[in-house]
Amino acid sequence: METILAIGGAIVLAGNVGAVIFKWLRPAVMIKRDVDVLKEHDRNDYEALQHLNKINRAQCNLLLCMINHMIDGNGVEEMKATRKNITDILSE
Repeated sequence: METILAIGGAIVLAGNVGAVIFKWLRPAVMIKRDVDVLKEHDRNDYEALQHLNKINRAQCNLLLCMINHMIDGNGVEEMKATRKNITDILSE
């Protein structure tokens, strides 16, 4: 009888130790997972902002070409190159 109680006690003790270890490690694992998700989100946001900056620069270049064309009537080839550049950016 004592042997059965000793085995039962050992099983309960092992279960309690496992529960303590699980409760100790779980927050660290959850925080690491959350940080990984946030890093991925930040990387996606950074790439989107870089693309928006690229489009913004292309639009400014377009406006500059249009102003130059209005002032002197030339720069048609430059406007064609700018149009191709904007088309390439928008097709990405």
